[in-house]
Amino acid sequence: MKSKVLSIKIREKIFWTMLSVFVVSLGLYVHSLLSIINHVVVKESLVKSNNLLTQKVSELEFKNVALKNKINIEFAVARGFSEVKNALYVSRSSVSLTLNTEGR
Repeated sequence: MKSKVLSIKIREKIFWTMLSVFVVSLGLYVHSLLSIINHVVVKESLVKSNNLLTQKVSELEFKNVALKNKINIEFAVARGFSEVKNALYVSRSSVSLTLNTEGR
């Protein structure tokens, strides 16, 4: 009779241990599944945001090119710029750079 009681107690402990492991595993599975779904939703949101930002950058680049194409000599003269007759250039032919404008 005593061995039957011990056997039932051991079986009961094994049952509760297995049930606990199952419940913990199920909880971890549900948590992982919800985490994956959340990350997919966040990724989709980031992709949409990235697409909008890329579109805005493309529009700004197009406007930049259009504005660059408007700049010409007539535009510069209208804004008060003038052409330089004697251009001075600096080169790195020696260690020290000097600009001598006395002879000009």
